[in-house]
Amino acid sequence: MNWIRRCETWLAAGGGVLAALSMPGFGAAPLVFVALVPLLLALDRGRGFLHGYLFGVAFFAVDMRWVLTLIRFNPLVVPGYLVLVAYLAVPFGIIGWLMMKRSSQSRRWTWIFLAPALVVLAEFVRTLGPLGTGFSMLHQALYRVPWLIQPAAILGSWSVTASIVAVNAAVFLAYRERRARYVLVGVLLLLVQAAFWWLPAGSAGGLPALEVAVVSSNVDQEVKLDARNLDRLAERLLRLGEKAAEGDPDLIVFPESFLPAYILELDDLFARLTELARIGEARLLFGTGDHRDGAIFNSTILIDPEGRVLGTYDMVRPVPFGEYIPGRSILEAVGLGPWARSFLPLDLSRGGAYESLDGIGTPICFESTFPTASRRFSQAGASLLVTVTNDAWFAGSSELRAHFATAIFRAVENRRPIVQAANGGISGIVDPRGRIVSKTPEETVLVGTVAPVDARSVYTRWGDGPWIAAMALIAGGILAVRWWPRRTRRNGE
Repeated sequence: MNWIRRCETWLAAGGGVLAALSMPGFGAAPLVFVALVPLLLALDRGRGFLHGYLFGVAFFAVDMRWVLTLIRFNPLVVPGYLVLVAYLAVPFGIIGWLMMKRSSQSRRWTWIFLAPALVVLAEFVRTLGPLGTGFSMLHQALYRVPWLIQPAAILGSWSVTASIVAVNAAVFLAYRERRARYVLVGVLLLLVQAAFWWLPAGSAGGLPALEVAVVSSNVDQEVKLDARNLDRLAERLLRLGEKAAEGDPDLIVFPESFLPAYILELDDLFARLTELARIGEARLLFGTGDHRDGAIFNSTILIDPEGRVLGTYDMVRPVPFGEYIPGRSILEAVGLGPWARSFLPLDLSRGGAYESLDGIGTPICFESTFPTASRRFSQAGASLLVTVTNDAWFAGSSELRAHFATAIFRAVENRRPIVQAANGGISGIVDPRGRIVSKTPEETVLVGTVAPVDARSVYTRWGDGPWIAAMALIAGGILAVRWWPRRTRRNGE
């Protein structure tokens, strides 16, 4: 176990902690530009996979500690959290292994190209599949620094991750080689990243500005899960809705599933919402569970000023282990069905497509952490993005800031204003450049003006494909060049 006492081991783990401290939960954003330097030093001296993996374990254990707030609902959250951290750290282990596979003549400049490419690919892969997550991406550390995240409108947010890692590599080389030119490279990379701020953000295309009133609620999850509280909560939150309507808004927004009921099935409650829309002469958007055709959906409903339903959107990507159990049929087949049902009795059904509601894209909760949903809504004609979410599951934790941080990147990527209506989280308004116009964690009515945008950004048109392909080509090319001399030597060529 001598590796535990080795300096490289502590460098790798310490780097993971530094990276976590730079993320929204702690907010020490400048650290993100040096947090990977200890890892690179460890890889330069030590064991590839092991030290990369230790970095990942330390990073995710600290940054995703908010998962543990769910222990009040089920003690199985603790082993689940440990498995999640161990699983998410694997790509960093692979990065460490690949970074060690270098030939003797490729020890300088390729760090600046290979490390960013591998980290970007790892973050992208982490969003895929039923266990994918959009949290803990390095670029999210810069959510409060809009002038450094504008490349996302063209190349996607992972281009910001690539720049961050490249700066870390430059700092590492400056320390290792004791050469100032690498410092200049790091400064140049930051200047290029900042230069995107001066590009035009696009125009509203003649669309009128909208006055938006957000009903920000703060109902404990334990209270919201109990249907016996319906009447009391309805009175409490509809009073806020009436206050929102007094400001003569164009749009009133309630959070995700803001009441413990299938609202469309309760005529009296639904009538009160439609009456609220008529009194306020505003469109009204709210989240609710929707039971139809033997299936349950997590939905958003849009009502026009006359009280008519303009459209319904059903969540396409529900939360794994929160709204559905991945592989439930397999668990049933191997006799673990009762365990799955004790954890979550029923799975939510998936919606069919990301369809906008009268020009409004409505990613629900977990969906907003991924680039896909907001981009698809924008492609489908949404000129405004409205996220409805219930973050009360993670009351008081760093998840609230981490979730709101993703809204900033969705705004920049698609050059769309974003409104977030949260229960137990952060409600706010973000402009198309990712600047926070207003935000609050309180139970109140948040009022603001947004300018819908119908022009498509480069990212909205092309998505992540070009950038991810470029990173794959860079990583593949460098690794091929590194490995080829060894292979030829083994074959005696």
